[in-house]
Amino acid sequence: MSEDDADDKERRGGHARRLADDIEGLVGDINKVVRVAVVRGTDAAETVGETVKDSVKEAVGGVRSARDSVVMIRVDKESLLRLDDLVESGISGSRSEAAAFLISEGIKTRQGLFDKIADKIEEIRRAKDDLKTLLEDEETGASQRSDKAE
Repeated sequence: MSEDDADDKERRGGHARRLADDIEGLVGDINKVVRVAVVRGTDAAETVGETVKDSVKEAVGGVRSARDSVVMIRVDKESLLRLDDLVESGISGSRSEAAAFLISEGIKTRQGLFDKIADKIEEIRRAKDDLKTLLEDEETGASQRSDKAE
């Protein structure tokens, strides 16, 4: 092997070592970036979780302060587990608070349906009042007719 070939081989070897070192450095940098991203992502996920928990607690607190009526209910096992999940997570202080919160949220979610129900109930009340007035008028008329007949 000639001296030029040996020099060329040594340069290629040095170049290959530098390339390997550069790749190793790049992989190390990528690992650092990924670790930082994972840590920040975990922190962000925890922050979002805490924010959601705080929001739900605030909503539950609003429900708690407005609760002055007692209703006893029976629930299935799945519903009871969900109530217990709210209590165990610290979102609700008791099954009662959890149930009140879920009822309130259910009403908010189906507000359109409850508006329609309220409209129908109002129609029924007006119809009852109309019938009552009709009966009262009929009784008054019958009483007046019997007075005239005497």
